[in-house]
Amino acid sequence: MSFFESLKAVAAQAVELVQNNPQVVSGIQKIIEENGGVSGIVQKFKDKGFAEAATSWVGTGENVNLNASDVMKVLGSDSVQELAKKVGLDSEATAGLIGNLLPMVIDKLSPDGKEPSGDITSQLSSLASLFTK
Repeated sequence: MSFFESLKAVAAQAVELVQNNPQVVSGIQKIIEENGGVSGIVQKFKDKGFAEAATSWVGTGENVNLNASDVMKVLGSDSVQELAKKVGLDSEATAGLIGNLLPMVIDKLSPDGKEPSGDITSQLSSLASLFTK
């Protein structure tokens, strides 16, 4: 299996998981809101040593995903465990899911490399509908 086929399989699994557990999207929404919106969460990742990854999410190029331990380092285990309980996964799997989905969400919320202005909640709700159709 090629790298791209593997990546496609992982993406399909993530979409299926989100469709079966819409709480994942609301959990990511909560994480973004609790960390000061898009600019706040991007800055938090930059401050914790992940500037290249966080910048890529807002930029127009490829998004850099994070592994589970990086997500735990930045967001803390309490935040990840709270979402893990809601979606029925362990903390490690949930952190990995966040590491893959958060870059996509931030990217979609920052078209043309610009951080969003206005009501983030409605923008996230619109974005959630893409996953839950």
